[in-house]
Amino acid sequence: MNPAQEAQETLVWRGTPSQWTNFGTYFFCLLLAALIGVAYFLYSPAAPEPLILTALVVPIIWALGRWIGTRCLRYEITTERAKLTTGLLSRHTQEIELYRIRDYSVVEPFWLRLVGCGDIVLASADRTSPNFVLRAVPRARWLKDEIRTHTERMRQRRGVRDLDVDPRAGLGSTGT
Repeated sequence: MNPAQEAQETLVWRGTPSQWTNFGTYFFCLLLAALIGVAYFLYSPAAPEPLILTALVVPIIWALGRWIGTRCLRYEITTERAKLTTGLLSRHTQEIELYRIRDYSVVEPFWLRLVGCGDIVLASADRTSPNFVLRAVPRARWLKDEIRTHTERMRQRRGVRDLDVDPRAGLGSTGT
């Protein structure tokens, strides 16, 4: 591979968290909407009261807000960086250089495992974001392996080595 191809950053994966993270909220909103519907028919069976139906706005807006919030969270993994972008109108992007990642772990809660998703936790040497979490991503184990592969390539390319220092050892101690 020539150096020009090696230096070009390419996209490895792009995605959003699974909406299954909102399952509890969606379920609760559905129950709330059903209760409002039952109250509508039980409260005034002879003369329906349309004002009760306006209460349906609450669970609808709540569920829609959670859906939009999850949809506006975007992950992007390139051959050099991991990026997390949040926001609907104003955006905030947080990124971490792959060569700074020290450790990887995959957390697969039961509900996410049922739909083939999991959380990837990247522990890094970055002081601003020591733990970079990709929540509810599909094929989490495969993606973690891809990130690890590109992390090792970036470390080799930059000549980076990880040095563990024990803070309890103290500097300049004579050791008795």
